[in-house]
Amino acid sequence: MSIRAFTADLHIHTVLSPCARRDMLPHCIVLEALEKGLDCIAVTDHNACDNVAVTLSLGERFGLWVIPGIEVETREEVHLLAYFPTLDHLLAFNHLVEEHLLTFPLDAEVWGEEWVIGEEGNIVARKASLLTVPVALSLEDVVEEVERHQGVAVLAHVDRKAYSVFSQLGFLPPALPVKALEISPACSPEETQERFTLSGYPLVSFSDAHGLSEIGQRVTLFWMASPRWEELLLALSGEKGRGITLSGNDERL
Repeated sequence: MSIRAFTADLHIHTVLSPCARRDMLPHCIVLEALEKGLDCIAVTDHNACDNVAVTLSLGERFGLWVIPGIEVETREEVHLLAYFPTLDHLLAFNHLVEEHLLTFPLDAEVWGEEWVIGEEGNIVARKASLLTVPVALSLEDVVEEVERHQGVAVLAHVDRKAYSVFSQLGFLPPALPVKALEISPACSPEETQERFTLSGYPLVSFSDAHGLSEIGQRVTLFWMASPRWEELLLALSGEKGRGITLSGNDERL
């Protein structure tokens, strides 16, 4: 079976995230991703996954691989991307997140609204509590729970001056079982290699899109035989000829 590059943007926010623009509806995201030639996406809203199911359904309908995902803010205010093999695995993990999420009333005029979208593209619910807050779990605890739910953890935008493992902790905890480090679009591929070439941790980069125009602005190529979870794990591990390539870099990692 031949191996080819699958273009992936695995850090996209929907209108469930209060910081996302109101054009970030699941239907619009899927169509925008297809128009830009993406093979794979993940919607990773803050501490919630209510819009993943509808995005998965749309992806199956239009031929786009959608990986169940979420972005968690740990107790230390470190952002962590988590991906799961199935929606059920994600929902089980999200239940744990909900149990430990700090509760603050949502002031929509300050933060924006948090919309849950239905199959027809309509608003089926509005969240009443702010989602962009920490959970009462440490970084190590969250990574452990991701693994326990058969998912993979990726440290988000490690080059940023806020909400990254380096900005919040000042160091990368030794032997932390994350699969990769994500670089934000603000960091060039050349700067990425110079600053963040850390032994044992492959680098990925995604758009962190909060508006439709941002989708696909930064992608990572996953060299796989097919768009399957098992192949994704092989690519992240660099096994059996699989691997990953940062956008703008010809070297497979």
